[in-house]
Amino acid sequence: MTKYISNIVRMFRTDVGNPQQLLIDEFNSMPTDAPGVLTFTHSAPNPGGPVSFTSRVFDDPSGLDKYMAASQNSSDERKKQVDDINAKCVSVRLRIVRVIKEGKYVGVNPPTVMVRNFIRVKRGYLDEVTSALASSIENAPDDRTSPTLTSSTTGQQGLLTLSHATESLAAAEEMFEQFQSAQSEPARKRSSDITEGGARVPFFILGNTIEM
Repeated sequence: MTKYISNIVRMFRTDVGNPQQLLIDEFNSMPTDAPGVLTFTHSAPNPGGPVSFTSRVFDDPSGLDKYMAASQNSSDERKKQVDDINAKCVSVRLRIVRVIKEGKYVGVNPPTVMVRNFIRVKRGYLDEVTSALASSIENAPDDRTSPTLTSSTTGQQGLLTLSHATESLAAAEEMFEQFQSAQSEPARKRSSDITEGGARVPFFILGNTIEM
């Protein structure tokens, strides 16, 4: 069964102060029992203020429908809560992604950081890149955290995302170095030839109800 993830992506203005508690309160009061994770970063490559991802995981598309209906029919108090947060943003977008390959988290302590690697694939090479990344996740050692691979179904097409949950920023950097060293020179060159670049962005986890 193919899973889907809804991402409410908010880009905040630079003059709004710290919106983290507002985001946490909203995350905890969402009208859904779907597991999710709330992440926040000051490291996004776009100009402006911080960026947040409010993400929910669904077992199939029907879960998305139920979630959207519940959001539309939520209480006036809930709608005001959402409106107050969105008023502090320069952009609010709902992005849907399909889970291609689910990873796993291996750590002594709960994760505090989610690193997302956004990869833009050149036209005609999506299947090749997807297959290569899915294979690397499949072959990851059992004692190491492996990322989840997703593909956009809304917005920009040909956008893949690798999402790693880690215990800390230090653990995230160590994982990145392991990945870099494991890649052969031909593999790095091929990857450069068939992708249009991307971005690696660490997010701090503010809330999490996903079993890891």
